[in-house]
Amino acid sequence: MKGVRMKSFLFIVFSLIVLSGCSTKNYGRQGEITQYEQDTMTCREIELEEAKVHGFLAHVDKESQFDGRSVLSFLGDFGIGNVMEKDNAIKSANTRLAQLQVLRTKRNCTSTPTAATASPSKPE
Repeated sequence: MKGVRMKSFLFIVFSLIVLSGCSTKNYGRQGEITQYEQDTMTCREIELEEAKVHGFLAHVDKESQFDGRSVLSFLGDFGIGNVMEKDNAIKSANTRLAQLQVLRTKRNCTSTPTAATASPSKPE
């Protein structure tokens, strides 16, 4: 009887370890502005790209809320992987947003950025 309990316990522990490896959230990244984009983007395209970056930031914020994957990742690495992933995703978006704002200034675009565009998000 003890052998069956031990096998069951080991199976559960092994399953949790395997599941925790799959539990780290993945948000993706925003690429930096390429030279081609710098040379060819119009003011309208810059505005659209800024809107996409803000949408990405909203998606990261929504997906980073506490859920079942957060519990599993906490068991695996105390949630550090999710925090690092979120910070890197936000950093990539803020870098792209800053590059777009520089390009907006360089192109002398007349439309004013929204309040959200003027202040990039900060990683937590």
